Amino acid sequence: MCSPRFMIAVPVVILSAALSLSQNVERNHTVLVREVHFSGNLGESADQLHEYTEFLIGHLLERKKLLEDASSAVRQALRHRGYLKVQVTPQLWSLKPSPESKDVEVVLELAIKAGKQYRVKDLTFVGLSRQVAQPDLRQACNIRSGEIADGEQVGSCVTNLRTLFQQKGQDVFIVPSMIFEDADPIVSFQFDVEE
Repeated sequence: MCSPRFMIAVPVVILSAALSLSQNVERNHTVLVREVHFSGNLGESADQLHEYTEFLIGHLLERKKLLEDASSAVRQALRHRGYLKVQVTPQLWSLKPSPESKDVEVVLELAIKAGKQYRVKDLTFVGLSRQVAQPDLRQACNIRSGEIADGEQVGSCVTNLRTLFQQKGQDVFIVPSMIFEDADPIVSFQFDVEE
């Protein structure tokens, strides 16, 4: 009968043989993604995050672009859910070469530090915003106090504010900023409207 220590070591050895940070991955310009794994503080379930990385699996992709696209997709997904300070670190692990495949097959691992999930505290407008009524500015942004802070809504707010001012004959640019209160965790958005 095998000792418990030996029984634990066997899967580790098999896993190490199947996955290794291979120089093949570093040398090859393109890789074929077979699987995506997540580790760390995910913020959301792995199943939800898989929805944002599914498009990578089974495709031959440029290594650098793969790492950028995967990190960006997961960051956007988590920022959409209030994790505004999320950090994503991608790493490729080479699978044992398959005799049928000439491509370097890899597992993509995304190490995530989701951080805190923020809620909206307040919305303020400065600069040329005094030329438009506060209710119109708030309606253009559609961001409400108490709701989960959505990074995508900030982008929509900037676009809507620009459109609102263009309708009044003014060409402006909008500079958004965030003020974090980590203890609660809440965030205030400020939109500076400038010519």
